[in-house]
Amino acid sequence: MSELKLKVFVVLDDILKKDLADNRAYDCLKVICSASIDALNTQNEELITYTRYQLKLILDGQQSVASMDSKDLGKWMSDKKLSAFLDRVITKHTKKFKEIGYIPVVKTNDTIGGKGNERRYWLDITEYAQTQNEEDQKLDENEISYERVDPSEIKLSWFYRFIFKKGEIRNKSFRGLMMLIVLLGGFISWALYVCAFSLVLVREGQNFTTLDLLFIACLIGFSYLSFKYWFTPLWNLPEHRVIKAPMTFISLNEDHADIEMYRDRERNQLTRITRFKGICPICSAEVVLRIGQPDHNLPLVGRCVESPFAHVYSFDRVLMSGKLLSR
Repeated sequence: MSELKLKVFVVLDDILKKDLADNRAYDCLKVICSASIDALNTQNEELITYTRYQLKLILDGQQSVASMDSKDLGKWMSDKKLSAFLDRVITKHTKKFKEIGYIPVVKTNDTIGGKGNERRYWLDITEYAQTQNEEDQKLDENEISYERVDPSEIKLSWFYRFIFKKGEIRNKSFRGLMMLIVLLGGFISWALYVCAFSLVLVREGQNFTTLDLLFIACLIGFSYLSFKYWFTPLWNLPEHRVIKAPMTFISLNEDHADIEMYRDRERNQLTRITRFKGICPICSAEVVLRIGQPDHNLPLVGRCVESPFAHVYSFDRVLMSGKLLSR
């Protein structure tokens, strides 16, 4: 059995090295698989297991786990996420595992949790069985599930950090009023600036210089970009409910983020900075929200980071799921 395990794990490790993916389940699975191979190569019969704490410590370092509790670790990784990612890998490379007759599976211990009773993960193998027909597999590839990143994990720019406490605000509050003032005040202030700038340039009896024309071109260009990528998305937020966060909202260390408007259990309107993401069921890469146009007439769609125009999914904020739009 050890030889079969080694053979299956080597195939899995080779797949993970070739099919790179940017998500936590991939990173955790790679750590467990590599350690399992090393143990089998040294004829170590001891079960190689990892807790979520150990996995995060290996992947993100000591500082990342210093202040985390068990609830945060549970959100960071779960057996469901690991198994779902591994299932997609197996589905994509069915032929390789079918030749061996066995597939890898993620195993966990039965525990109620708590200190000293942490959930542990390890890899095992089970006999290959065709549990789904081709239509079921095709259906799985046509659907995706999304998840939200906790607002506190998104790094905001210094200005909006004062408005969005812990990544969110209540719309009918002092911070909500500040955000409305920033939105409307910024638009009105810029409009007044454009008018004043125009009055200064347009002087009776004087021709425009090349420098004046350059200033006007820059002013028009900056006004267009500000209106399209900052004012218009924020103005559409109450109707669209989810928009891409303008780059001014997030830190330079962040690639992108989303802004969502929602109601809590007390029916209060809130706005939060988050990030919606999923795992592409076709290639196992990360799926993030992007603008739907020009290829799709939707405000936002889920685009695979590895194939953004072929692996495209719809986005349902309520169901947190989507369907394949093109391939």
